[in-house]
Amino acid sequence: VTSRKDQEQYWAREDEPYSRFITAKEFAEAFKSFHVGQRLEDELRSSFDKNKSHPAALTTSKYGTGKMELLKACFSREVLLMKRNSFVYVFKTFQLILLGLITMTLFLRTEMHKDTVSDGGIYLGALYFGLTTIMFNGFAELSMTIAKLPVFYKQRDLLFYPSWAYSLPTWITKIPVSFVEAAVWVFMTYYVVGYDPSAA
Repeated sequence: VTSRKDQEQYWAREDEPYSRFITAKEFAEAFKSFHVGQRLEDELRSSFDKNKSHPAALTTSKYGTGKMELLKACFSREVLLMKRNSFVYVFKTFQLILLGLITMTLFLRTEMHKDTVSDGGIYLGALYFGLTTIMFNGFAELSMTIAKLPVFYKQRDLLFYPSWAYSLPTWITKIPVSFVEAAVWVFMTYYVVGYDPSAA
């Protein structure tokens, strides 16, 4: 006990009265002169034999596994999350089909004229409607991404994996979904709206 007031109550030698305050430095010197302290000092002086240590006792890398294994784990988790949220992707596809049907009836021209400014306005209207439809169709993904952010920050800060191992699988698994959505929209509306008859 290093406090001057409290040291007397912890005095263990009942045959000797407590006479003076013993400092922390005196405690350390007394321990070093004691046989336990001398044995400990001898052990610490000799260098440690590394052959006796277990290879997994100390970490040698920032993350527990290799980069490829981290990427595979995050990729399988992202695929699992996509399977779990498959209803959202199916619903988005049906919503896109419904909007494609509306576009097909609204801009029904298999042979679109290209002569006047009003024809250009119709082209731009169809293109703008297609662009906003595809863009707003992807907004459903935004809420799911924001809901995953606290988990991402927690696992990244606890060094479960680096941020690239999280973002790459998310990006790779969303590319086919984006291609399917764009393909559904183009296959349904391209010929019916009459963008370019020579492409058909």
